[in-house]
Amino acid sequence: MNNGQVEKLSCGEGDRLLMKRISMLICCVAVLALGATMAAADQSSSVEEAFVDALGSCGGSSKVSSLLATTKDPGLMRALRYAIIVEGADDAAAVPGSDKGHSDCIRKELRARGVTTSQLEVIPDCVANDWPEPLDNLGTCVVHRAKLTGGSAASN
Repeated sequence: MNNGQVEKLSCGEGDRLLMKRISMLICCVAVLALGATMAAADQSSSVEEAFVDALGSCGGSSKVSSLLATTKDPGLMRALRYAIIVEGADDAAAVPGSDKGHSDCIRKELRARGVTTSQLEVIPDCVANDWPEPLDNLGTCVVHRAKLTGGSAASN
């Protein structure tokens, strides 16, 4: 302040450059955060899609599938479709007592789509707890449970 007048404060060239860099840094962080969120969502939906595709490619066991083909009862059809999903989940995890040929087919299809070993192991538990409908939240459950059980996305 000089003689009652207000001096103009000006930003120097260095200050402007610093502000531009900080602005750019904030934008980059926002873009990276959004990208990470979208990647997590994409991973869970890809697990779900891979499981459905594997069931479609490999089918159900001959027993369940033959029953499904012969019934017209909507309630029984729904129960048999759910049985095919549960059976596919067990075969994905290669639980004892699962059909080896069917299990190999399901596992091969899922592995080809990038589903990790740790994710394969938690599919049965996620199918059993998927509510209100089968496959509503399967991908999200598999991705999160696999991380909780110590598996990483890179473990194959």
